[in-house]
Amino acid sequence: MSQAGIEKSAALLLALGEEATAAVFRYLSPLEVSRLGTAMREVEVLPRERVRAILRDYAAEAAEQTGFAADTGRFLDETLKQAFRPELAQAMLQRLGASGVQALEKLAWREPADIAGLLEAQAPQLIAVVASQLPRDVAAAVLELLPGRTRADTLLSLAHSEAPGADILRDLDDWLAGLDAAAPPQGEAAVAGLLGQMSEGSVAAALVQLDQNDAELAARLRVRKLVFEDLARLPEAGRKTFLRNVAARTLLHALKGCDARVLDALTAVMSPTAAQRMRVDLDTLGALPVTAIQAAQEEAGATLRHLAAEGAIQFPEEEAA
Repeated sequence: MSQAGIEKSAALLLALGEEATAAVFRYLSPLEVSRLGTAMREVEVLPRERVRAILRDYAAEAAEQTGFAADTGRFLDETLKQAFRPELAQAMLQRLGASGVQALEKLAWREPADIAGLLEAQAPQLIAVVASQLPRDVAAAVLELLPGRTRADTLLSLAHSEAPGADILRDLDDWLAGLDAAAPPQGEAAVAGLLGQMSEGSVAAALVQLDQNDAELAARLRVRKLVFEDLARLPEAGRKTFLRNVAARTLLHALKGCDARVLDALTAVMSPTAAQRMRVDLDTLGALPVTAIQAAQEEAGATLRHLAAEGAIQFPEEEAA
């Protein structure tokens, strides 16, 4: 909805009164409620002529409408039928069932950041199915909060996939079944999630401030944000420990196309023979799917975070800050 449309709708709701506005709000997404509420707060005086003009406009628009579907179950049914071939839409509806529809309805009322947190570890195909059933503004806000590569893969899936396959539908069933048990991140997990959305400079400044109040918390948060590329600034002893704990195949795939500083940092602590073999293996590995490289880098990053959390490796304090 455009800003002009939001302001016009806010004025109409104010004219209709609290009870009617409350009834309307029940059928809006969280973002729509928030935007309308903000606009309503900004309307200090509503002139009589303005109210009349708005009501005339809405009356004219309503006269041209053939109907209004407030049944969210029916809405989902019709949306799926428009999105996919009839037989595939029917199969999906049967798999979702009433509980699946209700779960998707509840999901739409969560904050976009919460939805993104629940989806970010899922396959892009599953995210695409869920996003296609969310209100457009909510889906857009969720996609904006997802990691860049996940967002791109999800959009690609939305653009090219005719319908979700059987495996994705089974994953969707399982994911929806676990929604009620999946609470939004709280405490330290919530802080880590927020830091993940901030710029590097803001994160560094925030962690420096946290050092003064809770150094242990700041240290744990630094561990949470470690990624594969941080190997380049790990001291020699830590790099050797990492090499002893990471699978050779995972490391080889993770190094494919990564920052040359990471490869140089690791080969610097290997024997000349092992370092040469690593470079040859990389040269002869050939092209890999981007998803395979990302998965390997995430697995290697998880190993790095695990070792740091256990204290097996340590980053220089001045660099960690």
